[in-house]
Amino acid sequence: MNITIVVELTLGRRMRNVREQLHHAGLLVRLLGLAYVVWGLLAYDLTLMLIGVLFLLGPELIALIRHRVWGRTFGRVYTYTLSDDHLQVATAITTLQIAWSAVRSIREDKNDWSLRVVAGRGMTLPKDQFSPEQDAEWRAFIADRGLVRT
Repeated sequence: MNITIVVELTLGRRMRNVREQLHHAGLLVRLLGLAYVVWGLLAYDLTLMLIGVLFLLGPELIALIRHRVWGRTFGRVYTYTLSDDHLQVATAITTLQIAWSAVRSIREDKNDWSLRVVAGRGMTLPKDQFSPEQDAEWRAFIADRGLVRT
C-alpha cells in the first residue's frame, strides 16, 4: 500500500476535529457553561454569564487557538503517506513516522477516519481526500489488521 493524501487544515476542518476529539468532555464543558449562564442570569451577575459563554464556546475557542498557533508553527498543509509499514505525517517544519504497531484503533465516522496511537494521541484523516481506489485499498489494509471500530 502506498497512499498519499494532502490535507489543508481550514478553520472549519480544525473545529470539526476538535469537537470530535473532545466529544464527551466537550459536552460536559458546554453543560457547565450553560449552568453558569443560567446562574449568572438568575443572580444578575455578568461575570458568571461571561464565564458561561466562554465554556459554551470552549471547543470552538480551542480550535481557533490551535488553528492560529499550529498554523503558524506547522503550516496549514499536512501530507499523509500511508504505507504497509507506517504512517508518515509531513508538515512545513517536521516529518513524523508512526509504525502501525503503535496505532491502537481506527474509528470511522461520517466524514473522517480517527486514529488513536499508543500515547493516547490521535489524528484525523478526512475521507473526502481519498480517491475511490485509495479508499478501497485503505479499507482492505485496516480490515486485515483488525484495527477498525465503528
